[in-house]
Amino acid sequence: MSSSAAAIATATSRATQYTVLNASLEKLQKNLEQLEQNVEVTVIHTEWTKRLLTIHSSLLMASAKVLDDGEQHQQGSSEHEGEYQDES
Repeated sequence: MSSSAAAIATATSRATQYTVLNASLEKLQKNLEQLEQNVEVTVIHTEWTKRLLTIHSSLLMASAKVLDDGEQHQQGSSEHEGEYQDES
């Protein structure tokens, strides 16, 4: 009888281990599904981030040109103002 009791204990132990393993696998599957969703969202965010970076770079280059033109215009105006003052 002790061998049958040991067999029952082993079967119960295995059943418990399979139950724990099944729960762990279900949790892992849910985590993998969540990871897949997060990766999809990250891909979309990456595409939009690239677009925003392009827009930001374009604005920065355009503003640099405008600011440089403005500085040259101001320098030219101040030189002309000095000429007008010297003539009077």
